[in-house]
Amino acid sequence: MRTLKNTQENKTMSTSKRIVQSLLIVAVLFIASDVFSQTKEVEFDVYTTSATKASKYLLADDVALRDCPSVQCEQLTTINIGTNVRLLAKSETPHTINGIKSKWYKVKMGSQIGWIFGGMISQKTMVSNTNPEIRFVFGEAGFDFKGNKQFQVRALKNGIQVDKIVFQSERLSHANITLLNQKDKKSTVDVITLNNTLDAASYIVFKNNKLQKTNTLVASNMTKPIYTGLSYVFCEGEEN
Repeated sequence: MRTLKNTQENKTMSTSKRIVQSLLIVAVLFIASDVFSQTKEVEFDVYTTSATKASKYLLADDVALRDCPSVQCEQLTTINIGTNVRLLAKSETPHTINGIKSKWYKVKMGSQIGWIFGGMISQKTMVSNTNPEIRFVFGEAGFDFKGNKQFQVRALKNGIQVDKIVFQSERLSHANITLLNQKDKKSTVDVITLNNTLDAASYIVFKNNKLQKTNTLVASNMTKPIYTGLSYVFCEGEEN
């Protein structure tokens, strides 16, 4: 009797556990779908609207060029990161891929005309003050496993990624990204400001081919007080 009773209790506990797990999964999926449904669309001008604004650089590597605006369409080729493309047209309906909501954009690569997903296009591209061969591309990076919105900045040189940084922010947009002008021609440091309307400004520093995010810029102990952008800028917590 005790064995039968214990077996029944174990079955009941096991069933209850499965029910709780199922409810948790449903709750997570509901939260995720709610987050994605509120995601703002990543959108660009096309050539017929603005020839200048329709010229963009690719944010990711091996971007698929497809024969129609869908991941189910045939892949014609892949395009390297940092490639300059002209956006000729856009699809009517946005898609959400990896947490990024955007339309598909028609581009021409050589003799091929196809479609690329807008989430693979840089929302803002900046040329380094210290090395004109280096570009910084900015864009969204979807959500992490906790549902936090993420963005990314990549440093590129001659079509090759030098470094990449991914960070969280709730309301950041390309309009809030600024590459600070250099006041020291000998500087080897680039500083990008991230101005969020809800948070204090933070910075991304590109130094020694590495991207670092910091909330404070400090000076070397061996130098006079600095202004942002000098060659002896240090990130908070970095050794002088």
